[in-house]
Parts: sequence; C-alpha cells; structure tokens
Amino acid sequence: MPMDLRTLEERLRSSNKDVRLKALKLILRHPDSSPLQLVQCLCSEDNRNFEFVDEYGLGPAMRDAWDRIEGVEQEDVYDFLDSLYTSNPEFHVHNVVHILQVLQTQRSLKMLRDIRDTAPAKAHMSIDGAITGISGLLPGTPYR
Repeated sequence: MPMDLRTLEERLRSSNKDVRLKALKLILRHPDSSPLQLVQCLCSEDNRNFEFVDEYGLGPAMRDAWDRIEGVEQEDVYDFLDSLYTSNPEFHVHNVVHILQVLQTQRSLKMLRDIRDTAPAKAHMSIDGAITGISGLLPGTPYR
C-alpha cells in the first residue's frame, strides 16, 4: 500500500537529503500524485544534476512520471513552471524546457516560444529543438 501523500510531502521538507530523495521517488510513483506534484518533483533541486538517479532508483520513477504528465493542461502546472523559470532563468531554463517538451501541448509550445525571448543565449538551441519537436507532434502546428 502506497504511503500517504501528505506524509511524503512532509518528508520533502526534511533537512536530510536522503529522506527527501526517497520521498521524491515515492511521490513520482504514487498513483494519486497530481500532475503538479509530479512536475514539482521532476524539477527538484535535490536531483538537479541527476547524480542520484541510479542510487535511489529515480530514473525509472522519473520516466514513469514523464508518461503521466504528457498532455497535461492544468493551469497550476504552467503557473509553477512560469514561476520557477522567472525566479532564475539562467538556473532553471533547461529543466523548464525539458518539462515543457514532455508536456507536448499547444500551451507548452506557446510557453517555449515566450521564454525563448528572455532565455540565456546558451539555451536557445535546446529551446528551438523543443519547439521543433513539439511542433512535429501536434497537428496543424507550424515549426516556428
């Protein structure tokens, strides 16, 4: 039986990184996790450089979460990503671009086009690739 989501969210606030990483994995796998909770965990600074993917089994949990958020249109997900990006574009751009690419929606495509104007120059190539990739998947969407 999965652990209660409230308990897992409390564990994300632990001072112990080991506890937080284990909670991340469990939230990513939890059947009742909302798309917002999944996106917040996927954007966690605790696994920013993917250094714990193998050690904590986060890799498969992250891939499963990607499948679960594909096509999500919930306002709170996009608000979170916008807030995360605007808080520090240099630091968060690649993570936000990746999640928007996974979402694969018209809304994520629009957001990618919007952030490209304010993104650091070094991120333009990955943003352009995400735009092209999503445009190729969505019917009737021009590539730029």
